[in-house]
Amino acid sequence: MSAASPTNSPLLHNRYRILSRLGEGRLATVYRAQDERLRRQVLVHLLRTELMAQENLRRRFEEEAQRSAQRSHPGLLDVYDSGDVAGRPFMVTEDITGTSLAEAGQLNPGEALSAVRTVVSAVALAQSQGVPHPPISSRNVWLLPGGRTVLLENWTIPPSELTRDLAPYRAPERSQGGPPTPATSVYALGILAWQAFVGHRPFDGALAPGAEVPPISSARPTLFSPELDRIVAQAVASDPGLRYTTPIDFARALDHYADASTAQTGRLAALPHTGLPPQAAASVVQPAQAEPMAQRARRVLRRSGTTGVAPAIAPPPPPPVISEPPPTRSVIARAPQYDQRTIDKQVKRQIKREVHRQGCQRALIKRTAQLLFVFLLLYGTYLGIGYAYDYATGRLAQIRPTEWLFNQLPDPNDFIPGWLRNPGDLTATYRVTRPARLRSEKGATDDTTIVRVLEAGARVQQIGPPEADPNGQPYTWMRVVVLDDGTQGWIANLEGLLEKQ
Repeated sequence: MSAASPTNSPLLHNRYRILSRLGEGRLATVYRAQDERLRRQVLVHLLRTELMAQENLRRRFEEEAQRSAQRSHPGLLDVYDSGDVAGRPFMVTEDITGTSLAEAGQLNPGEALSAVRTVVSAVALAQSQGVPHPPISSRNVWLLPGGRTVLLENWTIPPSELTRDLAPYRAPERSQGGPPTPATSVYALGILAWQAFVGHRPFDGALAPGAEVPPISSARPTLFSPELDRIVAQAVASDPGLRYTTPIDFARALDHYADASTAQTGRLAALPHTGLPPQAAASVVQPAQAEPMAQRARRVLRRSGTTGVAPAIAPPPPPPVISEPPPTRSVIARAPQYDQRTIDKQVKRQIKREVHRQGCQRALIKRTAQLLFVFLLLYGTYLGIGYAYDYATGRLAQIRPTEWLFNQLPDPNDFIPGWLRNPGDLTATYRVTRPARLRSEKGATDDTTIVRVLEAGARVQQIGPPEADPNGQPYTWMRVVVLDDGTQGWIANLEGLLEKQ
């Protein structure tokens, strides 16, 4: 869908102005929208039209939206809102722009390690809380300009290519029909880590039976790290019993590797340069704090068999003159250090907030159920009184009780505007059947508000839903654009004036 202008773009839920269509995921069509209330851009995920009739997929989309809002992690999209419009569920998330890991190619080792740790911790958090996370694939991992890494449902992948894109990350036991387990997620994360460090996938399709993933150092010789090879090899082992049990264990191994690779290295002690044989030089560094310096020197000379004064030591050569700036070196970002006490306090606060939130949620559900029960009781009483009155007046002798009851119930369509039940009417095209005045304001009657006089046969396109006449007249006003020259204005929707094309 081409980008829509603010004047004719639809307004979802009376808040989100749809700007453009980005693509489709497994379940939803993704749009970029403007939050009119908070003045920020967001992403609107609408359940795909062809899936609305499948109740299981509809329920799955709604549950994913509700449960995804319960988790918060920098590696996952934040969910702002959810609901449905005209029976079509939607979810609103933060808007991001970036490059997928598949398109980024070979990363700096520090960037690759940071990206992998973020994705692994996001998957570990989601699985520990029992909430869904997007499928693990390099095309689902986005690298944002500020250094943030996000695992998301990529809307640029056609649904027909999803199975082929996820094939390299499918564990061997899954290819043989086994159920998904935390170990299968570890395998997919291991393949993702291998690709982040090397720059491409180890193979295009699923792993052949009996084959093993080569070590990272063989695919990228400039990155030689036996410990990294061991960690990734354990994550992508063909036997699930040899892998890390859960993504949490894989995340801990990567944390230990990051701490070890960025740790400070101690300086090696060196003997002072004395111009003496090695045996004599070693004796100089032995502790002899109470012995004068002159006596220590004579004793060292006697032990080495040297008489007289030690030969003079030539001064070191001057440093070379630097004519060009030294080459820049890539520095691996030091992994952040965590304080266990601070983490424990944060966990306790989060648990306390979660318990309070769940308590408020249960209280709200309880009060809602009580109010619903009271409403049904009052409404049933009202129907009973109406039935008794009609029975007493003899009106029930003319109609059946079932028909009478259905006549008393409200029509659900009365609560939904017609343009919302059929969104296609918002951009319908009409032909003017007789001369009509196009005005700059709705409900205006003076000649100063006339923008143009439309002749019979002129074609106009509706912009937005019809609105009632502000003066209380029994007709509506529509905002339209004239197709031949683009002029916009309001036209009264009088009977027989507009003919729908």
